[in-house]
Amino acid sequence: MSKPTSTAPAMTSAFTEIDFSQLGTRKHVLSIEELAFFGHLNIRGASDNSKFMHGVENTLGVALPTQANTFLNVGSNTVLWLGPNEWLVITPLAEAKQLEQGLRTALSGVFSSVNEVSGGNSVLEVAGDKARDLLLKGCPLDLHSSVFKTGQCAQSVLAKTSMTLWQTEDAPVFRLVVRRSFADYLGHWLLDAAREFQDLT
Repeated sequence: MSKPTSTAPAMTSAFTEIDFSQLGTRKHVLSIEELAFFGHLNIRGASDNSKFMHGVENTLGVALPTQANTFLNVGSNTVLWLGPNEWLVITPLAEAKQLEQGLRTALSGVFSSVNEVSGGNSVLEVAGDKARDLLLKGCPLDLHSSVFKTGQCAQSVLAKTSMTLWQTEDAPVFRLVVRRSFADYLGHWLLDAAREFQDLT
């Protein structure tokens, strides 16, 4: 039996032309992986508006983080603080539309906005002993372990590519959201910048 055909365009990852297996580093030293096909929802509203905050909390199951440059994990969702009135929710792609609709319903009549921006973004995970060293080659943030820690996030640039960066584990493990349009450039930059770590054990 032949498989059913579809007229919908096939979904491709942002880094489809980049083979991170070419990295040539031991995993504990440095690893880079694309976490493809996540949903991204941008939420804007006033953090001092109780109707806004309660509406989002009732839908997400967690209060929006209000401390600058922090993020929260709840279930399969990650909620990142982007500014005093802006947050980014990263969720499984299959759940993005339903979550967007749920938020819009909960915030009906409340001055706010909820926009799905999944198509324009992708997520990378950079981990290992040399993860900080790699990121510091192209990022102006102070990523020293005493300054940038697990639970923190920030918007910055990596090799002239706008990104949102957060640390998920002390190992360290970092994740970053980047624009799909910069994926090819950034992927090649990362592979080139990582070459000095290839012979480390």
